[in-house]
Amino acid sequence: MVRRHLALLSPRPAAESRFRSLLITHELSRSGLGWSEIDLLRAKVVAALLAAALVAVVGLVIPIGPAFVVAAAYAGFVTPTVYVERAASRCRADAERALVALVEWTEALVASGRPVETALVAVAERGVGSVLVDGAIAAASRSYALGAPLFRALAREGSAAGLTPLARVAVELERTRDLGRGALTVLRDERERLRASERARSLDAAGRVEGRLMLVLVLCYLPALMLLVVIPLFLGLLDGLFV
Repeated sequence: MVRRHLALLSPRPAAESRFRSLLITHELSRSGLGWSEIDLLRAKVVAALLAAALVAVVGLVIPIGPAFVVAAAYAGFVTPTVYVERAASRCRADAERALVALVEWTEALVASGRPVETALVAVAERGVGSVLVDGAIAAASRSYALGAPLFRALAREGSAAGLTPLARVAVELERTRDLGRGALTVLRDERERLRASERARSLDAAGRVEGRLMLVLVLCYLPALMLLVVIPLFLGLLDGLFV
């Protein structure tokens, strides 16, 4: 009974989180844009007002209903969210490629005789060219400098950034250390797995090139061919038949 009364008196975080998810995308921290939630809300409001004002100005020349103004405001309100999600998608793609470099560099340093912790810290100081990966390994390196276990910190930062392969490598390295085995085998296995995944993505992207080229041919070159060659030739043949 006491628990039920306390539940009635407690705030409703679920409703608040649903309302917040309508305004703020979860990909904001992974987009690499450096925007805060206030910046995103400001961009959404400004874009909505600009879109509504533009359609209203057009409505002074061409009679349109208020529904178009509302639709334009909604489109402007949604546009910053779409931009953030696409930026986050690009950051994830860069992170997948940077993970290959991270594992390869760490494996090379470990193979040369350096401890895996020192190798990861050295790679974190240099960076691998990805905002998400560099941020995760830099945060783990700072935690390690303050005395936290490096692999646990790296797994936590990788999970927070949505980098599942990075968190998996950290967990495997920690398990290997607890079992008293070498980390070089784990790094080499992960390197081969990431290379195979990168090759699969490259082959998939190459397989889509033919379809895109065909789409360009159909939409751009064939209409021009019809207008400049086929239709004049057909009209000339018809003109010759009726003369």
